[in-house]
Amino acid sequence: MNPGILGTWLAFAAAIASGSLYLVAGSGRERFRPWADWAFRAQTAVLLGLVVWLWHLLTTHQFQYGYVAAYTSRDLSPEYLVAALWGGQQGTFLLWASWTALIGCVLGLSRNRLAPTAMFFLNWVQIFLLLILVVEGPFKIHLPVPADGNGLNPLLQDYWMTIHPPILFLGYASLIVPYALALATLVHRDSSAWLKITPPWSLFSTVVLATGFTMGGIWAYKVLGWGGFWGWDPVENASFVPWLMNAALFHGLLVERATGSLRRTNLFLGTVPFLFVLYGSFLTRSGVLADFSVHSFVDLGLNGYLLVFLAFFALVGWGVWAARARHFASPGPAISSLSREFALWLGMLTFLLMGALTMLGTSAPLVTRLFGPPGSVQTSYYSVVNGLLGILLALLAGIAPLVRWRSDAAGRIARLLVPALILALAAVTAGVLVGVRGALALTLLGGAAFALASNAILALRALREGPAFAAAYVSHLGVAVFLIGVIALGQFGRQMPVELPLGQPRSVFGYRFEYRGLRPDPSGRAHAVIAVRGQGRDFEARAPIWYSEYNRAVMREPHVERFWDGDLYISPVEVLSAEPAGAGMSLGKGESHAFADAKVTFRGLAIRRTAEEIRVTADVVVERAGARQAAQPAVVVNAAGRNSQPAAVGGGVAVTLIDVDASGQRATLAVSGPGSPAVPEALAVEISTKPLILLVWVGMGITLIGALLALLRRTRGPGSLPAPATLGEST
Repeated sequence: MNPGILGTWLAFAAAIASGSLYLVAGSGRERFRPWADWAFRAQTAVLLGLVVWLWHLLTTHQFQYGYVAAYTSRDLSPEYLVAALWGGQQGTFLLWASWTALIGCVLGLSRNRLAPTAMFFLNWVQIFLLLILVVEGPFKIHLPVPADGNGLNPLLQDYWMTIHPPILFLGYASLIVPYALALATLVHRDSSAWLKITPPWSLFSTVVLATGFTMGGIWAYKVLGWGGFWGWDPVENASFVPWLMNAALFHGLLVERATGSLRRTNLFLGTVPFLFVLYGSFLTRSGVLADFSVHSFVDLGLNGYLLVFLAFFALVGWGVWAARARHFASPGPAISSLSREFALWLGMLTFLLMGALTMLGTSAPLVTRLFGPPGSVQTSYYSVVNGLLGILLALLAGIAPLVRWRSDAAGRIARLLVPALILALAAVTAGVLVGVRGALALTLLGGAAFALASNAILALRALREGPAFAAAYVSHLGVAVFLIGVIALGQFGRQMPVELPLGQPRSVFGYRFEYRGLRPDPSGRAHAVIAVRGQGRDFEARAPIWYSEYNRAVMREPHVERFWDGDLYISPVEVLSAEPAGAGMSLGKGESHAFADAKVTFRGLAIRRTAEEIRVTADVVVERAGARQAAQPAVVVNAAGRNSQPAAVGGGVAVTLIDVDASGQRATLAVSGPGSPAVPEALAVEISTKPLILLVWVGMGITLIGALLALLRRTRGPGSLPAPATLGEST
């Protein structure tokens, strides 16, 4: 009996049982609540057991399981076996279901009236996720059993990819709580219970999702080598849009809590972030955007399930809202102009518009498919749309703290607005002087400086009451710092493609670069070694560039050198053969030649052709210091170009296949290492400067710190805050 499949069925049955019992308990029969809790805890225990079982299968190399064979190999480092848990779709669905179960256990502890009914709706997520795992789970056995697995995608073999996906999926899973609470509120017509329990959950989702996609941005910057941290890829947008929608919900909840307004709006918004998680999952996991995303998932044939998943929750959520929303007409006062609630309402609308337009651009291939060949929007679309709305968001982040609830407070505005505006104008003037160009960039800079100034002033005042009272100001201050960092990157960053011949220095952007050849590491990956001098520093850049059997392509990773005022970003593109006449030695099959202190014998060639590439491998024997060792240097020709792959033979010596003749009976070889001349070649690189990029990371960090302070304050309970207060305001 297969323990994994049995456990999946048990968890599926427990989800149905606990959901049914919570439905009965939510209808007023409280005696069923303990049974519902136990059934849900049993489901959680089984899911966690499945995670442990899958971990066991991965670490013990049980290749009879298709998932294990597809995402691990015997030589995979132990730390990356963790990443294999969510390296494929089946693993991510198990992770999603496990996080949802743990979140349900926390929600189930609440004595709030809405909790049982909310748990009923939460269980429907579990039912759908477990149904997918029953149909296409990670515990299927495939025969015959391979001797070794395919290994893990090299792009996932990084520290950030061992922690980024679980954080992101915790954020995805947490968004079911506002959805479930909104429906429970509509069912029970109890808005007071909704306001007590929902804001901390919404804020928790905001913090976790922002942490997750920030980690993803760091990974992209560090590993992908294209020089950026955000590319508006569909997979990136699939996490960003739900975050925007949830941020809109949280700001709407602040207005509702202070004024009693926006009740129906907020109940509708409660359903939206989770539905966008499902829609984003459909876009990135169904294969419909495979031609438009650099890292969408492979289609597992789950399109129908994902569509039903999305349609069910959309129909239920919006159907219940349409039937019950009329009972939640707001008795509160109308939102007045120049009040805090008005600024937050505008901020809520801005978040919604940013999310809707971003997802519209992401969905362009689906929309255009209806009228002809599918096409995607340019990344400039996202930059312009979100840049314009970002200006409004920055101004609102600066204005909202200056005004009070239900009051224009013109005198207070004037006292604080004037210094903030002076600092904003000073920032714009400084921007013009240092070279910031373009109306959009200058306006965004002014808005960010205004938000920075106003929130810094108020944060310093609020800190007298304690860190938690400055939470909102700190978060808004972080957003302003982030925007200034983005402007600096866009305006002052420079990029240039450069060809570095071996041993011949080149000067670029005030630095001196000298390519010193390829050096293999113990894992067999080659590193392009570049000596760099400039800005008072001498260092050796080591940028990995190697052929991956897993990806069947040349893989590249950048070298990032950090300075106080920015980064120097060196990304390898291609190793070019650039041998002068007479470089290397042409050998016929069976011939030998001495290179420095080594004797090399050429024994023949192996040529392998696939749809993606042509790979030519030389069979070579190297005799050195009384030892004989076989080596297989290769040349690979594919869409990325022509790349040599040297073969290391120990002692720092490497053999490179430079060229072959048409008959395949002769090869030109060279040896590099101690006592021998370097292999003559050249390296094509992209060199770029990233001025003030530290502001981007610091800004996101400050924003998250502010949000965490707010979350800690709100989890003390609703009694700890005065009724009209918002984050960071005590009166």
